Amino acid sequence: MTDLELALAEVATALEAIRVPYMLIGGLAVSSWGEVRSTLDVDVTIWTEPERLDQTVSEIGKSLRVLAKDPVSFVRQTRVLPAASSRDIRIDIVFASLPGEKHIILRAQPKKIGGKTIRVASVEDLVFMKLASERPKDVQDSRALLRRFRKTIDRDYLEPRLKELADGLARPDILSIYHEEMNRR
Repeated sequence: MTDLELALAEVATALEAIRVPYMLIGGLAVSSWGEVRSTLDVDVTIWTEPERLDQTVSEIGKSLRVLAKDPVSFVRQTRVLPAASSRDIRIDIVFASLPGEKHIILRAQPKKIGGKTIRVASVEDLVFMKLASERPKDVQDSRALLRRFRKTIDRDYLEPRLKELADGLARPDILSIYHEEMNRR
């Protein structure tokens, strides 16, 4: 196992122990779907009910080294809990807050990574999240995933969500990228 895989196993084990639904996102998720991508950290999104936020942060802190001085306040302000694995690999735990995010987490697919079964964002949901970002690396990731899965991607699920996202953010480029990659020969 690589240090990244060990860090991923640590955070997954910690979250499973406290029964917090999660999904792997970011570069490791992209790589797990066959688009090898370098990354230096582990990114996961979790769902916890608002009234359990303090308790969840505290429980995570028993298994991982939390990097924020006042972790609960930091999560309330940023929705992210920065942590580190036992081998000092950065782990960013994103606290989802919207019902749509909970739905995406529940759709996560189990995948074997480094010998452990990990819940990974579905290809469609990963493309959605990557296209919502304006970072060039995220757009590149979404293009690569769309090309790789062009024939099998669930268009009926993804396309209406991308249209809603593009309209809501006033970013027609989101649909342009999607259509460009889906219609590529």
